[in-house]
Amino acid sequence: MMVSGTAPAPERNEFLRAWTERLYVEHDRILFQRRLKLSTPVIRIEPVMSLWGHWNSAARAITLAERLIDNHPWDIVIDVFKHEMAHQLAHERWGAAAAAETAHGQSFQEACRLLGVPAWAASATGALPDEIPDWRGSQRPPEEERLLDRVNKLLALADSTNEYEAALAVDRVRELYAKYNIDRIRSGRPPAHARCVIGRKRRRIESAESAIFAILNAHFMVRAIFSSLYDAQDRREYKAVELLGTRENVLMAEYVYYFLSQKVQALWQDYQRRSRCSGAFRRSYMLGVLEGFRRKLDASSTADAGAESEIKPEMTRALLRQADRQLDCFVAERFPRLSRRLWGGGAYDRGAYGHGISDGGAITLRRGVTDRRGNRGRLLPEA
Repeated sequence: MMVSGTAPAPERNEFLRAWTERLYVEHDRILFQRRLKLSTPVIRIEPVMSLWGHWNSAARAITLAERLIDNHPWDIVIDVFKHEMAHQLAHERWGAAAAAETAHGQSFQEACRLLGVPAWAASATGALPDEIPDWRGSQRPPEEERLLDRVNKLLALADSTNEYEAALAVDRVRELYAKYNIDRIRSGRPPAHARCVIGRKRRRIESAESAIFAILNAHFMVRAIFSSLYDAQDRREYKAVELLGTRENVLMAEYVYYFLSQKVQALWQDYQRRSRCSGAFRRSYMLGVLEGFRRKLDASSTADAGAESEIKPEMTRALLRQADRQLDCFVAERFPRLSRRLWGGGAYDRGAYGHGISDGGAITLRRGVTDRRGNRGRLLPEA
């Protein structure tokens, strides 16, 4: 498919029309999610180069830059769009009081809170940044850098051919993460929450993927939220999942997601060669693999804070619950109308499922989580 930014004029106009129509849909959806009311503005997409977006109170119009949509994923487009909606909300709700303030004054900041505008797009110091920030590339505090360096060294040990040494290294990684979260709570450091959108351009999420996200929820201190995300180049909506948590936990969970996705596929291909079974057993085997890996994590749970902690187990559990509450608040800010959905397991073949459990119990995480190149796990070797 031709990239929209280089499309001929008639096709380009069709892209712009589709994007504009979608933004009207997004405007209504955001207001519904936030339980807010605003008039419907004029929405324009223009070839402006000096800014990402603009709210014109006189014309009651929101303008977004074409290059924003051409060069950034839709979730970033929506963050900028919500920034401009915050200007609209401040204008319509507080009127003269908002007009008497600076452009990003108190009324605007309150509007950002009501709309759930992320911190990078709600800066009180001025307009939107010239460069859209990436949470992976942001400056990390020293304690977080030390954590990631130690994790990288431990995951290097996980490449050992000694199965006991490899398993011990992965257990130590999970202990370090638990201890880091506990120490942060004890010291009073506020959590640096982040979100990562995992979109695979698929219209449905397979049961094996759902099982991976359930593992992340249970063992990697994040929340995996199922949603949908528009793709501006395809002009279609796909299923997506957002991982929410502190930056270091989201980084780890994102890595584990891509690692397991590749590992499960590789194990299935090996099992299919060995057993000469048909593709009808794929789902059963993969679910078994993930169940085996989940049981392995359950057996080595670090819920009691890990070996390095000097805190009593009951205090440890209380601190981890506090971290959970902080994360729940962050999730509620992002998804104010979040509903819980139970995912059914469905029928499976017991033989393939059982072999999968056995193979899944032998999975060991490998090196790669702290790669600074931002490959999001996609460059991990097939294992």
